[in-house]
Amino acid sequence: MLRKKRLLYLTASRLSAHSLSRSGLVADATFERSDAGLAAFGAYLAGTRNIYYLVVDVVEEDYHQDTIPALGRKDRRLVLARKLGQRYRDTSLTLSMSLGFEKGERRNEKVLYASFSNTQQFQPWLSALEQKECRLAGIYSTGLLAPAVIKGAGLKLPRCLLVSVQATGMRQSYVEDDKIRFSRVGRLSLEDAASVAATCAGESARLQQYLVTMRVLPTATTPIDVMVLAAAKYQAALTAACRSSELLRYHLVDADSQCGAVGLKSFPEDAPCDALFLNAAATAAPAEQFAQEQHRHHYRLWQISRGLYAGGVAVAASGLLYAGGLLLEAYSLRAQIESDQARYQAISAEYARLTATFPPAPTSTENLKSTIKQYHILEAQTATPADLYAEISKALAGFPQVEIERIQWNVGKPATGPGARRTASKAAGAPAELGYAQATVSARVVGARRADIRAITEMADQFIAALQKNPQLEITGVSMPFTLTSRDTLAGDIGSERAIAEAAAFSFTVGRKLGR
Repeated sequence: MLRKKRLLYLTASRLSAHSLSRSGLVADATFERSDAGLAAFGAYLAGTRNIYYLVVDVVEEDYHQDTIPALGRKDRRLVLARKLGQRYRDTSLTLSMSLGFEKGERRNEKVLYASFSNTQQFQPWLSALEQKECRLAGIYSTGLLAPAVIKGAGLKLPRCLLVSVQATGMRQSYVEDDKIRFSRVGRLSLEDAASVAATCAGESARLQQYLVTMRVLPTATTPIDVMVLAAAKYQAALTAACRSSELLRYHLVDADSQCGAVGLKSFPEDAPCDALFLNAAATAAPAEQFAQEQHRHHYRLWQISRGLYAGGVAVAASGLLYAGGLLLEAYSLRAQIESDQARYQAISAEYARLTATFPPAPTSTENLKSTIKQYHILEAQTATPADLYAEISKALAGFPQVEIERIQWNVGKPATGPGARRTASKAAGAPAELGYAQATVSARVVGARRADIRAITEMADQFIAALQKNPQLEITGVSMPFTLTSRDTLAGDIGSERAIAEAAAFSFTVGRKLGR
């Protein structure tokens, strides 16, 4: 991935292209701000599929802090766009960065606005990138990359002023809580080491006072740490000139050694500080940057294509895993089938071996099976009158006036007709050969009188109802002593007491299905 990254470093006079690989930062080419330089830059971009990071180090850079109310995402985006439009005439290269929330009831959000006041100097280079459909990941100022450079040096400071001696001059970037608050470029003669050291020390003190005036620092006595980043040839002079005080605590960092510490085995010898900013853009680029969506169009398309490719690879991998699982399951099932077949063959062989030792049977196996089946049917149909007699005796115990005259027991199919009473329906699908154990009962109500005609009929009915309480019994062939109509009239011979006594006889058949 690192081989595809190209780092473009834009200054007021030229643009230089660098490639970052495992061996370090290599300067590919330098293009002057002229028609010939733009033509050469276009030829450099032609036919490439690299990812480009544009790092800018120019004087025309503005930073402004403001507060906005705490808003939702959509409203916040509209308010920030309106604020940027009010402050900057050209908003083609601007950004807004959240600096956190104020402590208090309102919890206003602190926001940093940044922009380049002269965007025309960028347009030729951006147009060349657009014409060649290059993937521009973002546009970063060296001030925007200052927090990453400080962190790369291993300094964890709440307030830090980064003073870097670069090819374009001396840049001062104030960082608080790992976020840029202010940055500016000062002119500097790089020939005299003592002058460079004195300028770094003097400008650091002046910037501290400026930050107090702009209320970036809370009080005039608030101390800040100053990280001075310069090439090795300036270190002796900087050590003599930059002496810590109560307000300024200096940390001198050798840019040449720091390049090696971050993994840059090779870098432009005349610009080690610039190399650190370019490396920060490639390895620790912040989320905030100046490029708008129209500048990053081809980069977004590349991201989408990568996402689709990654999704396709994930789907294909999932399909392969699923297919592999099915294949393993099929292999396991096949092995199980082969094992079961082997066991079946072994059991069949053992069965055949054992049956070979049996004495010869007088008939075939099928005849034996049929005989055993018929035996079970006959056994199920075998019955005795004891069960039915017990049920009749149980019911008879509650009716002392009912006297049994005769019981005729047999096995057969129950009679059906208008006089049949059934308490249990025949189960569907029952074998047709199963019959019933039946007892035809002839009984009489003793002690009957002429006035007891209705009572005689009710007692006979109650006796039969007592038997019907058993759901396994079926009552059929009921013959009552008298027949009463719905108008309470009596049908039958009621001429004398003797006739009534003789007519008090009734009969019925009680049956139980065999096998229950």
